[in-house]
Amino acid sequence: MDKVATMAANTRADLFRETAARRRLPPGLVEKDFWVCWVLKHLFSIDAFVGHLLFKGGTTLSKVFHLTERFSEDIDLAVDWEMLGFVGTRSPHAEMSKSKQAKLLVECQKYIAGEFIDTVQQRVASILGDSGSTATSWELSIDSDDPHSVHFRYPSVVEQLGYLKASVVLELGTHAEFIPHDRYTIRPLAVDEFTNMFDEPNCRVLAITAERSFWEKATILHQEFHRPKDKPVPGGYSRHYYDVAMMGRADVKQWALADMELLARVVSHKEQFYPRRWARYDLAVAGSFCLLPSNVCADAIRRDYEEMKVMIFGEAPSFDEILATLKELEKAVNQ
Repeated sequence: MDKVATMAANTRADLFRETAARRRLPPGLVEKDFWVCWVLKHLFSIDAFVGHLLFKGGTTLSKVFHLTERFSEDIDLAVDWEMLGFVGTRSPHAEMSKSKQAKLLVECQKYIAGEFIDTVQQRVASILGDSGSTATSWELSIDSDDPHSVHFRYPSVVEQLGYLKASVVLELGTHAEFIPHDRYTIRPLAVDEFTNMFDEPNCRVLAITAERSFWEKATILHQEFHRPKDKPVPGGYSRHYYDVAMMGRADVKQWALADMELLARVVSHKEQFYPRRWARYDLAVAGSFCLLPSNVCADAIRRDYEEMKVMIFGEAPSFDEILATLKELEKAVNQ
């Protein structure tokens, strides 16, 4: 991928535009997909990070498992808390008090602002040159509002759509479990159209399994069913309904339903790290699991989905079709 990252700007632009034309996608999306993969390739090949970073979240569903066709702008990464010194009696599993949680967050922020960003900066500069170079202008910075988010502004060479920014956001956190995970191969969309343009078309990443993502997402929907009337649904949450519905149409549905112990593990983890009494995680078991939105928030989620659909690069199902899939999936979970 470094060959494409460092080729002449006009050649790279032609590659992205031609791929976009063949795939009937916006050139900016094809370009961003490339840089998402390029960043992942290097994050998971830096010796200091090996075994200590885990790729998770919605982007894995499209890039790793090909379960969705929703483009995500973020790379969600879990940081191994043991690497930060939280082992033994300091382990969050020993006792997750508010003070321990605060210390863990502080240590994670220090790691991101220090070793992490310095290491990534050096790797990017070794390939793209200094960030001030006009030919390959790029920038790595920590979000001013969120110290757990790192922005990589890549050297864009094609026109951008209004909802797409020429940057990849790395969201790092310490509260995710690494169980279960595996190694997977990902590749940019452009590789499928112009393989000969790439010296290294594929890259290996350490990612959470699809079954874990299924239950992580499903428990979000369960939580949202129980959301109080006075707590508005966060923007962008319709993506979770789309993601779960798409997984409900794939083989991962059967794999997840065959592992109810994994559901219990996910619930236990959320109760410990993301406690919300109103979420009713105690009901997130077969027989009382909720996937459909409540009457209180259904209209808001429907409106949100209509706005989010521009990020779906395949054929987007209607919201009613999503609800129909979730209705059948909810029955299957509760059998």
